[in-house]
Amino acid sequence: VFEGGLIRAGFIVLRIINLVMLSSLLTFTTAPMEMKNALESLMKPLKVIHFPVGEIAMMISLVLRFIPTLLDETNRIMKAQESRGADFKHGSIFRRFGAIISLIIPLFVSAIERSEQLANAMEARGYDPRAKRTRYKVLKGHPCDIVALVVSLLIFGGIVTLLVIDHNVSQILFF
Repeated sequence: VFEGGLIRAGFIVLRIINLVMLSSLLTFTTAPMEMKNALESLMKPLKVIHFPVGEIAMMISLVLRFIPTLLDETNRIMKAQESRGADFKHGSIFRRFGAIISLIIPLFVSAIERSEQLANAMEARGYDPRAKRTRYKVLKGHPCDIVALVVSLLIFGGIVTLLVIDHNVSQILFF
């Protein structure tokens, strides 16, 4: 155990905490449809190379929509397996692994069934992924967006400048 190793470990832990906090802040304060629309507008330049921007944005919004459903389903299956004698917290590593397998398989089956139901519902409603989309609310820029962009670019520029000036900082941040 060296001082440099502890400093690197501290930076890695801080990065992970920062990542979790920022992603939580984003998902708690932004509606899934707003995130989908924002992702679609950010990826719009990729349409030039025929990248399926709308389809990717729709997939991401569906994933975000199903996360709470899958968490509820996991809790339900976990309680059902515990009532049948599965123990997720005690026992040998092999017993716990078997209990986790008894949780994962029904969860996958349930997720596949839900995705099939969703695909059937989308097909029944005539969803066409290549159709031109219209929006009820059109995103427009505001002065506070420009301020946030300038501040973000200044912070990014400061980090890049710091990395260029001090080689040790870049070793700590990027291993």
